[in-house]
Amino acid sequence: MSASCVLAALACTVALAAPPNPPFPRIANCYGVGLTPTSTSKDIEEIARFDLLIGGVWCNWGDPESRRKLAESIAAVRARNPHIIILEFSSSAPYADPKDATFPRTGWLLQPDGKHVLGWPGTEMINLTKPEVIEWLTQRSVASVKEKGFDGSFIDCMGSGFDWWACNIEHGEAYQIDANGDGKPDDRAWLNHAWDEAKAELARRVREALGPGVPFMANQAALSGYPYLNGILLEDYLDYVLDGRAPWEDALATYLHWTTAPFEPNVTTIVSSSGLEPPFDPWKTMSPEERNALLERGRNLTIRMRFGLTTTLMGDGYFAYDLHTRWRGQRWWYPEYDAPLGYPLGRAARQPDGTFRREFDGGSVIANPTVFDAVVGSPHRQRDVSSGKVDTEFVIPAADGRILLPTDAPVTLGTLPDPQPLFALSGPEPVVERGDKILCRLQGAAAIFDGQGRLLQLTDGQHPLLENLQTFIVSNDRWRDFGYADCRHERLPDGRLRFSGRRTEGEVAVAYEEEVTPGPRALTVTCRWEALTKAHFHMLRAQADFPVGYGDGRFKAGDAEGVLPADRAPQPRLAGPLRAIAVTPPNGRTVTVEVSGDASLIDERYYGVQAYRLGHYPAPSDVKPGDRWEVTFHIRVG
Repeated sequence: MSASCVLAALACTVALAAPPNPPFPRIANCYGVGLTPTSTSKDIEEIARFDLLIGGVWCNWGDPESRRKLAESIAAVRARNPHIIILEFSSSAPYADPKDATFPRTGWLLQPDGKHVLGWPGTEMINLTKPEVIEWLTQRSVASVKEKGFDGSFIDCMGSGFDWWACNIEHGEAYQIDANGDGKPDDRAWLNHAWDEAKAELARRVREALGPGVPFMANQAALSGYPYLNGILLEDYLDYVLDGRAPWEDALATYLHWTTAPFEPNVTTIVSSSGLEPPFDPWKTMSPEERNALLERGRNLTIRMRFGLTTTLMGDGYFAYDLHTRWRGQRWWYPEYDAPLGYPLGRAARQPDGTFRREFDGGSVIANPTVFDAVVGSPHRQRDVSSGKVDTEFVIPAADGRILLPTDAPVTLGTLPDPQPLFALSGPEPVVERGDKILCRLQGAAAIFDGQGRLLQLTDGQHPLLENLQTFIVSNDRWRDFGYADCRHERLPDGRLRFSGRRTEGEVAVAYEEEVTPGPRALTVTCRWEALTKAHFHMLRAQADFPVGYGDGRFKAGDAEGVLPADRAPQPRLAGPLRAIAVTPPNGRTVTVEVSGDASLIDERYYGVQAYRLGHYPAPSDVKPGDRWEVTFHIRVG
């Protein structure tokens, strides 16, 4: 068979064979499903369960026989699942393989001294201000469809601004960027704007080249790409929520917005991970036993999978769950994926207890993004797909979710026991511990801490009042927060909580101790640190976030008063320096925070974080072993 015949056969085999409207849940696989010319019948059976493949399909494209066998593998998958959509991972917008001879030699991103900048391991950063680079990226997507015969194209890393996070990501060496070639470091704002414009132009060019009927997807695309896409990959958005770095409601709103992208079929996907971070190259740095143990731990963190799946089912997108950004694409499969939900009967709706619920032909889906456990009831018996429990009442833990199907079966205990003790706003105990979370009841309010001492949320049961009270420590402009080690906590006889441990980054280490004193509608948090090594801090900030739900509310800080902007402020600073601030939302209780040192209130949306951030800087930039510093936050509700 000639190469042209093989190409034609492959294109016919890969092309969409049916309108892709699979029932729910819709399950995707990102980057590593492993559909190849040598895929076995077992491989085909496992891969065909997915409704969307984003990358993970490969062969020797220069070998006609390899392409022919891949076409056979794809045809076998399609025979089992005619709804499946297969996209090639065509390119990553900010970086490329330096061994790729097709990449234009003038397209590499340089430093003022002419040196290249490393990107994701095995790649180098590329210069999106170069027209030849945009053309090269565009043609990669065109080739995915018109030469290789994929259903459509996927481009990685299309988020807003310059991709600072990717530069020298593996080793963290200092770098400067000279994209305009004037021999001087570029202005950060100019770089962000230039990359925004370039990514928008790339999206426009790809859509124009592919036409309206070809799926085109991007990872974390800027809003400027919305008119050109079939949807985006929301990579790790829910991991940010679980790590306390983003509100769930914002992640949901972003997801629902992208499920309305103008081109069909919509392929918007949420991919969540176990949160377990492997090294960049686990095949070189870990033994087979270590890799298998890590994978098994990740596979069994089913609460993260359920939270991601039920969140995704609040809209009409696809869901994927795997180990981590650094190691995507496991073929893990769960009973929840096989739930016969059919199609939605309407939109998701928020319930009085803060949970979100959506009804389908085949059952109900409930996501619980709150910090409290939710008790949900039904007039008829239902079966919890996750546990097999049959009853009319179910407890859904915080940051978890359930799929409930109607049944006539007798009441049955499930395999997942209800959480004990229950996390609720009121109860007999002032302090409740479960797993790595600690709940402090404050008479009409409650504070949730994690095992490291970070205040995850202060809430009145209806609204988050304050979030993310913690210390953010970075040593360079990679903005990687220091890790936690040797963390401990104890309850003292007088009712206080004490947390202690170390913060580390490489050879740099800081000891910390935190005391929490709860009271009626009040909380005092005192943090103390001691440098264990010599250190230079790019930033050490004690911070707490007022949620963006306070928008259009008022604040008073000393003699200064103002309104918290509903939309991002034109300048980040809202108030400060200040030692006390009272914030009143449009609907809700006033929260007053007193700080032992000068602080500022910043509209952190200016930097991509959905919060009004109160920040204090208690330490100098350079410290030596034995140096100490501290800060106290006094918080009152109502």
